[in-house]
Amino acid sequence: MGRFHIRTMLDLEGVEVGVVADPFPHPELSQFDVPVSIEPLAVASEGWDGVIVASTDETHAELAITALQAGSRVLCEKPLASDLAGAIAVVETEESIGQRRLQIGFMRRYDPVHLDVVEEIKDLDGIDYLRCTHRNTNAEARPPRVVINQSIIHDIHTITWLLGATAAVAASAVPRPGGLDHVLLTLQMESGALASIEFQDRTYAYEVGIEASGPNGMVRSASPYLPATRRLTSEMEPFTDWFGWFTEAYQIQDRAWIESLDQPQATGPSAWDGLEAQLVSEAALASLAEGGSMVSIDRSLRQPSLYS
Repeated sequence: MGRFHIRTMLDLEGVEVGVVADPFPHPELSQFDVPVSIEPLAVASEGWDGVIVASTDETHAELAITALQAGSRVLCEKPLASDLAGAIAVVETEESIGQRRLQIGFMRRYDPVHLDVVEEIKDLDGIDYLRCTHRNTNAEARPPRVVINQSIIHDIHTITWLLGATAAVAASAVPRPGGLDHVLLTLQMESGALASIEFQDRTYAYEVGIEASGPNGMVRSASPYLPATRRLTSEMEPFTDWFGWFTEAYQIQDRAWIESLDQPQATGPSAWDGLEAQLVSEAALASLAEGGSMVSIDRSLRQPSLYS
């Protein structure tokens, strides 16, 4: 992910990549002719026009906070943090600064396919039900927290983006040794709408879809696989991962983030969006642990006026 951002930045006019910080530099970094540091926190504390956090999940909050306190603008890959406490700390940091300076990498907000759905649903006279499907090709099992925080959190944000706040969530799963194979989330929205996320961690190809139903009909996102009546692994050569599916969205997101650096404050998905998704993720994990019961979202946190 970091190398993808580097390539994108280097292709943008007027952008200079000052340094790449990684305690374990990848050999491919040599192709970029960019200075490399093995001290990410030290680099983040220097203060830059912009800092992109594309490190491991557990380092996101600390690096983002360090960069924000140094006066930098930040594009932070999802999740905002590996746990709720870290996400709250990032939001509190921005609140203390008094300005939105962080954008979280929910790149679907820039994806042409998703934006087409947003345009089309205006004719539905509201959304009663939103269905998100998300299929991955991970051969190695991942623990529940990783599956939800790394993958499903994108769909959680999509639902929040289109329907607003979640009131409660129930989660059930089909396990596999070392992790989860299939996950089903049912979300009750504060608006009264219902939403679901169907996630599969190892299947024929990477695929993401949305289906929205309302009083006037339904809207379903386009897909290269939609016309198929049969989907066998041997027939699914393209889009084996998220880069193939969302390359354009990532590039649009990065360009928009660079352009936002000249604006008074950050645009795009906010730290609060990251915290909102984290709240739902934590409730989903609690539901899994409780055997699929409906778990209410903790609404004791006050949304700072900064994000309203």
